[in-house]
Amino acid sequence: MELTESWRTVMPSHLLDRYEFAETRNAATLIASTHPEEFEQLCAVLSHFSFDVERIVRPGGSKHLISLELDEAFRELGWREGRYDQELTTTLTLEPYRAAGETAKLRRLSRNEYGGHKIDNVRGRIGLDVEWNPKDGNLDRDFGNFRALYDGGALDAGIILTRTVTGMRELWVETIARSKEIASGAGWSEDWQRRLTKTPNDPLGTSTTSNFEKLVPRVKRGDGGGCPILAIAITDRLYRWPDDLDSAIIELANSVGAGETPERLGHRMGLVHSPAIAPELLTDDDSDS
Repeated sequence: MELTESWRTVMPSHLLDRYEFAETRNAATLIASTHPEEFEQLCAVLSHFSFDVERIVRPGGSKHLISLELDEAFRELGWREGRYDQELTTTLTLEPYRAAGETAKLRRLSRNEYGGHKIDNVRGRIGLDVEWNPKDGNLDRDFGNFRALYDGGALDAGIILTRTVTGMRELWVETIARSKEIASGAGWSEDWQRRLTKTPNDPLGTSTTSNFEKLVPRVKRGDGGGCPILAIAITDRLYRWPDDLDSAIIELANSVGAGETPERLGHRMGLVHSPAIAPELLTDDDSDS
């Protein structure tokens, strides 16, 4: 399938400089023109988002803070988690053969249920999945959901927000390695030592997880069917570079030891005022998503 590039003209220039994009069927223009409020909210979230050392040096195995704060921002803006379910009823009617004395039609009824999969955020007729560090199967599920909901007339377009591996993996590996080099062992708090121990050395390099580079071929081969798909990737250009990395790591270690809660995207946007995260956002069927 030929990729379109309407995002080049409708996305704000500062987002074009910081994110990577791919789309089918002029998805960006469709969303901007027919769902302007959802498009404006999407651009607002992308504009305020960035990440720092706090987001890099984190334990694996659970929903990442980046996924949490993105979902939180969208929920505060009125987007809601959706669930895709579909019931298919099939009827086979056998006509009577009157020469054999048959007079009544014979009907066989079969019912099958499909779906049960969730979409992270839905508002109006736009669906948006946040796939920060997803398992490979997650993307196939996302495309399947968007395709079925579009064919069923429930959605007009689907958005997948993920991350690149180019540039990002090196940044993660180097920052984590430096953290473990200068801020581990005795003299640091138990909470910080536990966090370092549980932080993988190469969390973005796992062969079983996906990213923008793996997503684009799926978009090109038409996995979304007729559903317009807008894929957006977080890049290393969104990293808030510290003036001094070692100082930033030590500051983070002290903050963790003091039990301080990091500022989230929703705080920066003025949407969230509590340090606590809503419990339903912490529940996730797919770790490291």
